Amino acid sequence: MRLTHGPALATVLATAIALSLAACSGNLGSGGDAAHEEAHAAAAASAPEQAAHAHGEGQAAAHVGLMAHQPWSRPLAPGATVAAGYMHLMNHTTQPETLVGARAEGVERIEIHDMVEVDGVMQMRPVEGGVPLAVDGMATFQPGGRHLMFFGVSRSWAEGETVPVTLIFESGIEAVVEFRIGTPAEAEGSDEHAHH
Repeated sequence: MRLTHGPALATVLATAIALSLAACSGNLGSGGDAAHEEAHAAAAASAPEQAAHAHGEGQAAAHVGLMAHQPWSRPLAPGATVAAGYMHLMNHTTQPETLVGARAEGVERIEIHDMVEVDGVMQMRPVEGGVPLAVDGMATFQPGGRHLMFFGVSRSWAEGETVPVTLIFESGIEAVVEFRIGTPAEAEGSDEHAHH
């Protein structure tokens, strides 16, 4: 069906929208406003809970609030089973987050490690309690510092490929990030938004 009454139809639609908005405003000012406002408040309050529930069920959607900038790892030589992962992890959500773990297919386990100096010697140690991310905060994972440690890697990682790694947060969010295999320069400019 074709509509040929462009200007007239637009006027009718604009009038109908205005009347609908006026009616809605009238309801907010009448005796039913408490119930209306409670419904809005309940919907707003349940939104984070619903989002966390959806994340837990693994629904595929971009979560723009959590982002890994330049996620990368070095190529693995044949027979090597241990690797490290680096990135700048950012939290642009409205709630603090804590990275508590990670997993990847073909990797036995992933730990969060940091480098600490003990008696003048740098040692690698697991991070206890996870990595906190304040609102609009960032955590840097870099060579010689904090990093993800991949143990029991089942195959070699070749330069140029990507390895999906699921980052696990204390809130229940699980974010899949593609780690580029290569060098920091090759990962330059890559931003991975959380996919879950």
